[in-house]
Amino acid sequence: MAVIVNLQIQCQQGKGPDFLAMVKEILPDTRAYDGCSEANLCTNIEEGEDKVEVISKWESKAHYDKYLQWRMDTGLLEALAPYLEGEPVFRFLEVDTIY
Repeated sequence: MAVIVNLQIQCQQGKGPDFLAMVKEILPDTRAYDGCSEANLCTNIEEGEDKVEVISKWESKAHYDKYLQWRMDTGLLEALAPYLEGEPVFRFLEVDTIY
């Protein structure tokens, strides 16, 4: 079954809009990566643009792990670090049933 990855990010106060602009540039490559069938960039309606979540759907966790390693190797995570308030939170959910 597919895997949903929920990446939760708290940006430093006021840096959310710049972070969103950067992520919008890179998400097409995420979506095109082998094993990714969906990528959604979300902001928290109640907490504002400094609270960001990226929700993506993958064929397997192994596909996502390979993608994440590629992003680390290209230095993207280091480039995003100045925007972050703390460590990102990763949640991995296995899809049980699709209706």
